[in-house]
Amino acid sequence: MNQIKILIADDHAIIRTGIRYLLTSNFRISAIEETEDCAGVREALRNQNYTHLILDLQLSDGHGIGMLPEITRDYPELSVLVYTMCSEEVFGKRVLQAGAKGFLRKDSPEEEVLRALNLFLGGRKYVSPQLQEQLMRESGKQTGTVNPFDELSDREILVLTQLLAGKGVKEIAGQLNLKSSTIATFKARIFDKCGVNNLMDLRSVAEQYNFKP
Repeated sequence: MNQIKILIADDHAIIRTGIRYLLTSNFRISAIEETEDCAGVREALRNQNYTHLILDLQLSDGHGIGMLPEITRDYPELSVLVYTMCSEEVFGKRVLQAGAKGFLRKDSPEEEVLRALNLFLGGRKYVSPQLQEQLMRESGKQTGTVNPFDELSDREILVLTQLLAGKGVKEIAGQLNLKSSTIATFKARIFDKCGVNNLMDLRSVAEQYNFKP
């Protein structure tokens, strides 16, 4: 595993320090650099040639799911591992489809984190047993209750996470640099796809399907 250059993107310094410790203690790494936000990720990728990116979905200035397709498109040789507390059931399949090499929950035990890192740095995909089971169920087209959040687009997921965080249409529009009318349209689509009429019911559906933004 020579010439591995890693960028760690997480908004918590203690998490970045922990990942760095695991990497330097268990693997041969050429360089490790850090950033805490989406803007830092974009700037770092423009200015340096990284081989691997360990990406949290919840960064200080936005949600990584909106940036992931852009990263995998613009840097096809870059391997990306999503390391997050976001729901694997909701986001696991989505990040794999966006081109990530794996989805790892932050509450995974250390031995599972090391297994994931070993596969990731070795050029292979990491899929947890739980996510593998979910993908197999879906590929077999077994009948059952459809998760409404699977029907949302990446942009709708971004708006949804902001709505569940208690933010209003104007505030979300400002954060995503979109018109308020556009956010209102996304909100209406989210309510329609989730079969709800208000934010309280949306929160209940989110709890039912273990959606954790």
